[in-house]
Formats: sequence, structure tokens, C-alpha cells
Amino acid sequence: MKIFIYPFVVILLLLTACSNTAPEQNTVYSATIYDTNLRVNKMKWISGEKLNLSAGNYELAEINNIFNQKGDKIDSSDLKIGDKIKIYLKPPIIIKETEPAQISAEYILKIIKQTHRKSP
Repeated sequence: MKIFIYPFVVILLLLTACSNTAPEQNTVYSATIYDTNLRVNKMKWISGEKLNLSAGNYELAEINNIFNQKGDKIDSSDLKIGDKIKIYLKPPIIIKETEPAQISAEYILKIIKQTHRKSP
């Protein structure tokens, strides 16, 4: 009986040791709202995988995961021109080459509003 159990235990230990348990790290960029419809510019890499995002303009797909700094859920209409945001992305992402370039909802994990816009 020990002959049959021993190989099973060894295989189980090897599979457990070889599993990838490292948490995925989100890719985070900061940006500024420059127009309605979640249009952003001034994209800057903060952490995670550095993506091939140029300094151009982007339109983010409408998502439900938009939060303020306190963690309260807000609507995209609460984001105003001049607001700074953090965008959490799930790489690899595919950019639609339109004007402005578009990032689909499947790649956007969440958006966090960072600051209030500055009054002129």
C-alpha cells in the first residue's frame, strides 16, 4: 500500500510547489480628463508592466468601476475636465487606432478620481 501512496504524495507536492501563486500586478497609469466621454491625455506610467502608450489622447470605454479617493463608487459623469485619474489596466492591451485612440472596457480594471479640477 505504501508503494502506491508514496508516488501520489510526491506528485502532489511537486504540483503544489510548481504552481504560480504570485499575485498579478496591475498596470497603473495617471491621466487627465480633457473632454467628455472619458477622454484623457497626459498619460504617465506609475507601476506594473510598462505599456506602449504614447503621450497622445485616449478615449476610455465606459465602465462601472469608477471610484473616488475614499473608495466610493462614482459615475463617469462625476469626472470633469481637468480631473486627474488613475487607470488600472489589465495587460496586454490592444489600442484601437482611431482619433483619439480607444482603450476597450475589457482592459480597464478600474478608474480612481485623484483630485478635483482646478478653477480658472
